Amino acid sequence: MKLRNVLIVTKDIERAKAFYHDLFGLEMVLNNDGNMILTEGCAVL
Repeated sequence: MKLRNVLIVTKDIERAKAFYHDLFGLEMVLNNDGNMILTEGCAVL
């Protein structure tokens, strides 16, 4: 079994984006009106 996708719900999307960038080096691939997809298949909503 593999972990493929993670959904995270947050009130402060910019803070979450900075957190995951600083901690794991994830970059934004797509920003669709507050729904973001980060590198490595992580999604932050």
